[in-house]
Amino acid sequence: MSEMRTTTVNGERIDYVLTRKRMRNMRMRVTAQCMVTVSCPIYTSISDVENFIEKHILWIKESQAKIRADATNKERYEYMTGESFLYLGEKLTLMAYEGDKKEVIQRGGYIFMTIADLWDFEDKRALLDKWYKQQAESVFAERFYCLIDKHKDLFPDSYTLKIKKGVSTWGKCAVYQKVVTLNFNLIYAPIELIDSVILHELCHFYHINHDKNFYDMLFALDPFYKEHNKALGRKYIDYTHYGD
Repeated sequence: MSEMRTTTVNGERIDYVLTRKRMRNMRMRVTAQCMVTVSCPIYTSISDVENFIEKHILWIKESQAKIRADATNKERYEYMTGESFLYLGEKLTLMAYEGDKKEVIQRGGYIFMTIADLWDFEDKRALLDKWYKQQAESVFAERFYCLIDKHKDLFPDSYTLKIKKGVSTWGKCAVYQKVVTLNFNLIYAPIELIDSVILHELCHFYHINHDKNFYDMLFALDPFYKEHNKALGRKYIDYTHYGD
C-alpha cells in the first residue's frame, strides 16, 4: 500500500511516497517529477524510514537538481503514487498499488492504478494509455452525439466520429463523407473546450471556409468561442502523459 507522507530534514519539509511491500531492504528513488519515493519492508517503522531519508538527503537534493537542470529530460512521468495527470482540465493524483488485477479507475481527484509490478514502467504507461484511450472514445462520443441531438434541426443527418493522435490541429471535418475527426489530446481539456471544437467542425458542414457566414453560425452556437479557442492555446496540445 502507498501513502503520501511528510518529514523534516534540517528544517526543510520533504514530501515522499511510502510503499510497504514484501522486500528485504529499503530503497529510494527520485521520480522525473522530483518526487521522493521510498519502498520498505512491511513492518518498517516510520522513524527508520525517515532516518533513511535523512541519511540520503544530499543524494536526494543532487538528484532533484539534476532533473530540474536537464532540459532534455523527455520522459516526464514514472507512474508512481503522487504524480499528477491531466484529465478533462483537472489535475488528478495517481495512486498506484500492486495487485493481481490490472485496472485503472478514476474517482474524485484520483486515478487508482492496480498493477502487478510497481516498478515496471512500460507496463504502467501502457495501462494508463489504454485508460486514456477508453475515456477519449467514451467522452468524445457522448459530447459529439449530445451536441448533434441538441441541434438536430441543423444536423439531421448521420455523422461519424473519429479520434486521432499526433496531429497539430484540434479537429477536422470531411464534409462529403460526413466525418469529424478530433485530436486525442482534447481528453486533457475541459468539457466546454471539447464542445467548442466539435461545434467548430460541425459548422463546416454548412460553410467549408472560415468566412463571415461560418463565424456567424459558430458564434450563434458557441457565443464564447473566442474565449474557448484562446483557452485551448498550446497548453493541451503540447501536454502528454508519455514521452513519445
